[in-house]
Amino acid sequence: MGAGISQRSASRVLISALLRSFAIIMEIAHLFEAGGWMVLSFLKFIVMPSTAVAAGLSPWWVFGYSAGGAAVGLLAMQPVVRRLFDWRSRVRRQKGKPTFTAARRRLVRIKQRFGLWGIAFVGGLVGVPVGALLAFKYFDHRRETLPVMILAYIGWSAILTVLSVWAPQLWSG
Repeated sequence: MGAGISQRSASRVLISALLRSFAIIMEIAHLFEAGGWMVLSFLKFIVMPSTAVAAGLSPWWVFGYSAGGAAVGLLAMQPVVRRLFDWRSRVRRQKGKPTFTAARRRLVRIKQRFGLWGIAFVGGLVGVPVGALLAFKYFDHRRETLPVMILAYIGWSAILTVLSVWAPQLWSG
């Protein structure tokens, strides 16, 4: 009889351990899901909120994933953009290519006309990678560049999330 009780206790302990392991695996799955939405936000910022709302996510989670993905993407892009443009400038100098081209002059005109806030505003429409390239290329020397860009993407995340939630209701009548 004593052996039966210890066997039951052992099976209870085993089942309890398996349930805890399953709970941990489920938490890891949620982290992967969050990471996937954040990567989508970084790569395809303008479509992520509507896609996530259509998938059934809560608007608060959609906003968080969208803004978080853009912020993490900007943080990751800043050192990459610096190195990329440093390397590109070095290669152009070695080849003796002109510093100012017609395309570069056009970009400088846009920079001078709209400034950091203009690029931050347009960044929501063109996506995080392109917005980061433009902002860090022309405004990396300013301390407020990263916070302004993050603020702009938080604003865009809120606008796109609200539109994604309300649009189906408005169209259906």
